[in-house]
Amino acid sequence: MPQLLRSLMMQASLMAPEGEGGTGGGATAGAPTTTTPAATTTATTAAAPRIGNPLLDLPIEEVPDAWREHARELRRENAALREKTKAIDEAAAQAKIDDAVKKAIDAQKAETKATLDAERAATDKRIINTELKAAAVALGIQDTDALKLVDISTLKVDENGEVAGVTELLEAFKTAKPYLFKAPVTETSQTRQTPPKKKVETFDARTATKEEIAADAKARGLHLKAF
Repeated sequence: MPQLLRSLMMQASLMAPEGEGGTGGGATAGAPTTTTPAATTTATTAAAPRIGNPLLDLPIEEVPDAWREHARELRRENAALREKTKAIDEAAAQAKIDDAVKKAIDAQKAETKATLDAERAATDKRIINTELKAAAVALGIQDTDALKLVDISTLKVDENGEVAGVTELLEAFKTAKPYLFKAPVTETSQTRQTPPKKKVETFDARTATKEEIAADAKARGLHLKAF
């Protein structure tokens, strides 16, 4: 007898009310049954071995013909559920991986941005200091170390690398601390004029007279024969 039928018959006999299906082993016919609930539970546990779903656990050839198609359907549904559960588990695992990758990418982006921002800030500061020093020298500052007193927090470098407001800032600084700058040179009322250069005349012997030639030779220390 197939195991499924034996199991079903055993469960039916255990679930039958008292007095049906004959007397219990060793009991006198007509005698009242005095089995305690604890004894009944123990007997049931010992008599009915715990098995899973026979339609799923038994080999398909041992399932009765009337239940075999139903067993196949249950097994297909069970396989589909297992596949669905596996897909859900894989999706959850992939979601964890994707989340970890996203966090790593976001952290890398934040680190790169911080590095670029720091480099740009350092470059902007160098540009501002260069422009400030050049403008201060043009205004006559005596010592460029005094530029440390200038508040440059309002100066910004635009997208073209230009710094606006440097001259205005230094003029206000010069007004507040004029002793740090050289005094302007005052112009005198008398203007010195450069004497004109003396015109140098070139001696041309071809057009000169005899007297002019003799005079030029004498001036040069030359002695000319009479001609």
